[in-house]
Amino acid sequence: MTLDLIFNVFLLVFSIYCFIYIGAVDNATATELGAAFWPRLILGIMIVLLVIGLVNLLRKKNGKGAVSGEGVKNFFKGKLFLGMVICAVTALILPVIGFIPTSILFLVAYGILLGEKRPKVLAITGIAATLLLYIIFQGPLSIFLPRGQWFFRNFALAMENLIGMIPGL
Repeated sequence: MTLDLIFNVFLLVFSIYCFIYIGAVDNATATELGAAFWPRLILGIMIVLLVIGLVNLLRKKNGKGAVSGEGVKNFFKGKLFLGMVICAVTALILPVIGFIPTSILFLVAYGILLGEKRPKVLAITGIAATLLLYIIFQGPLSIFLPRGQWFFRNFALAMENLIGMIPGL
């Protein structure tokens, strides 16, 4: 319960920061909605719900228990924290090595985290899911994914050519 409290407070503070930041960046006039309208609406609803959740959490807690070192230690040893680290590393390396290698590495790492032990299954599912996502984003959605830098860019361009040679795509 204490980790819920810490996480919700962090999320509330970050949401308020984002709400204020988005409002400062938007250049819409008084008559138009502007690009910040929907993100601010969603953040506003999220802030209200987080406050309600925090009040309910504090009522349930009712002064019982404090932040224990054991709960925090277990959090940092758990799969949830490791999954968060994998996502953060993925976000950091995506612009450098591009979508295709990053996605394959992410899916293999997350598969290992979830308990898959067969390397062939990890490789096949990682490659298949990455190619499926790539084809969907590049084809019908027309969204260009990061190609990376240096030789990773050349790799992405070669993969785009190969995928482009598939009939019907």
